[in-house]
Amino acid sequence: MTHPSVVIEQGLARYGYAPMIDGIIALLQGNTPEIEIQAFAGTTGWAPYWLPTWGARACLYLWHEDCTEPILAGLGSEYWRVREMCAKVCRYREIGTDELAPLLEDPTPRVRAAAARALGQLGEAEHAAAVQELLKDAEPLVREAAQAALKALAARLERNFD
Repeated sequence: MTHPSVVIEQGLARYGYAPMIDGIIALLQGNTPEIEIQAFAGTTGWAPYWLPTWGARACLYLWHEDCTEPILAGLGSEYWRVREMCAKVCRYREIGTDELAPLLEDPTPRVRAAAARALGQLGEAEHAAAVQELLKDAEPLVREAAQAALKALAARLERNFD
């Protein structure tokens, strides 16, 4: 499979910026875009979560502020893959701090870990207690993400959260 950054570059060269953003937003909304974004759409038989997941992933490589609302909406998706990828985009694009906090209690460990990492980079002191609770999580992945997030929060805010 072609790396998403290459697909985005090829799409930009073929269609231009605005149609690519429109295509990404369509994916985020679970729709097949009007343009062909080969790595993200066009395959039949995909589970319904793949289109918004790939749309969110595309936002790591191409961004417009119009993507913000669909990304934040994706944090509440019924599909964990969408919630996880949208949390990663929030971290990368530095959006959605308040919307990320509820995901610390998500039933899926990968989503809790992604939310913790994002809050480590974006959160404020008031998020530290909720992240600290994840240090007791049953999943090692979540505990490791919480520990890294608290370290990042402490360094960025110049505070100790032990």
